[in-house]
Amino acid sequence: MPNQAPWLRIVVGLALAVGSGLAAGFPAEAQRSGRAPARPAPQRAAQPKPPPIPVVGASSLQAVVERLSARPALQGARLGVRIEDAETGEVLADVAGEKRFLPASNMKLLTTAAALDVLGPDFRVRTSVYVPALDGNGTVPGDLILVGRGDPTLSDRYNSDKKDTRLTPLETLADQVVAAGVKDITGDIVGDESYFRAAPLGDGWGWDDLQWYYGAEVSALSAADNHVTLTVAPTRPGEKVAVTFTPATNYVTIRNEAVTSAGKETDTFGIHRGLADNVIELYGALPPNGGRELGVAIHDPARFTAHLFREMLTRRGVVVRGGVRRADANFRQRQPLATETLKEIASIESPPLAAWVRTTNKISSNLFAEMLLRHLGKARGASDKDTDAAGCEVVAEFLSRAGAPVAELKVRDGSGLSRLDNVTPAALTALLRYMRKHPAWEVFYDSLPIAGQDGTLRHRMKGTRAAENLRAKTGTLDDVSALAGYVTAANGRVLVFSFVANYLNTARTAGVTAGDDLGQAMAEYTGAAAPKPAAETPTEQP
Repeated sequence: MPNQAPWLRIVVGLALAVGSGLAAGFPAEAQRSGRAPARPAPQRAAQPKPPPIPVVGASSLQAVVERLSARPALQGARLGVRIEDAETGEVLADVAGEKRFLPASNMKLLTTAAALDVLGPDFRVRTSVYVPALDGNGTVPGDLILVGRGDPTLSDRYNSDKKDTRLTPLETLADQVVAAGVKDITGDIVGDESYFRAAPLGDGWGWDDLQWYYGAEVSALSAADNHVTLTVAPTRPGEKVAVTFTPATNYVTIRNEAVTSAGKETDTFGIHRGLADNVIELYGALPPNGGRELGVAIHDPARFTAHLFREMLTRRGVVVRGGVRRADANFRQRQPLATETLKEIASIESPPLAAWVRTTNKISSNLFAEMLLRHLGKARGASDKDTDAAGCEVVAEFLSRAGAPVAELKVRDGSGLSRLDNVTPAALTALLRYMRKHPAWEVFYDSLPIAGQDGTLRHRMKGTRAAENLRAKTGTLDDVSALAGYVTAANGRVLVFSFVANYLNTARTAGVTAGDDLGQAMAEYTGAAAPKPAAETPTEQP
């Protein structure tokens, strides 16, 4: 098993301590109605427990896959499965492996692999603060410009104390501004997001995802993962619920009309945020045991970040006489950012891209994945296209080099939130095999959740041979369950696999169970060890 680089263990471990809790606290299916995440979904009807997966022999993985496909709870769904020997490429099981499926967050495997290949694990970006001038009295005669270049880590995610909710990177920039001698800003705080020319939302995203943290808008200047975390608590029956949120800012307006219900059975609580505002409305009745934490996306991330920065400067005694503005790529076409005539008075550098990839895959961060996609478009894509669309083309080109059948794919975003993405299980296994020989293999492999241990797999496959063995990326949408990655069989044979179920509707739990059972079956595989492959000429990396 590859060893994790020391800096990655230290820096990213802090991110996951916070991030894994975030991912656990805000499941998408609970968020849609504002229900408490811990509250189980109502059961329509008891489903018969699937038969246990037997220990598999030398030639029975195909039989296992076919038995999974034949389960009554999955008969209305569409399943695709591909299992290959990681070294030889021998196909050990296949059901619809060449067919197209909606992959959900398995798209992040494509995006993170392409980012490691094109940008490299040491890629970093700089966030800067510019002023036109600074006189001897500490006055800035004009605007202070906060320039983002696509850093997704301007949040509390990397704080050493997971209870520390300070946006440390932005706070560091504010400290630098004060240290530079700034006391009075006569103009506005400008949030500059012009580094990416792209739409804030992915192609094919569902409108009903957009008020939640996982559907947050994307911007080259982003902070706090572009959402606020609401904590809602019951009070006395008939009284309004108590609500707080972080980061604390007046950029968001709370309209609280929700009350505490008298009985535990009454739960009509919900929230609503308009698609083009930052007014969060709370309504309905919250049961006495119904306290919950909800991640609500904000509108206009660059303005949000600039607003937070203005508040930080004000708390430090800096007088800001103007307001807050946003400068996007269209604005900069008319009025370019002439950094050569400005003075940079503060800057920070992001953690390396390897840390972004780990966060993307471990907790399935959509924002991180979309930032990576836009960086790919910026670095290698066609200059006449928006950076998100160009990034999709870069991912497709990388997949072609990896040996995946690109003609069978459709890449429309970086995160898998799009309902327009199409990927085949065979393309995913081809990518997984390719990455084992890639120079960034250890970073890629270490970014994947470990069954029964961490990330989005921390509660799955516990007590089985797959626990602390199988490493894979999960994928979840309303009626999609996917799993793709690596597992070591009982005989030491390393397998790559892709499992995806579409059109699950009310059977999504059955889809997750089938994926777990497949993981267990592969870990218990006792077939003959793979023959040693012939010597290969190492693939030259660009």
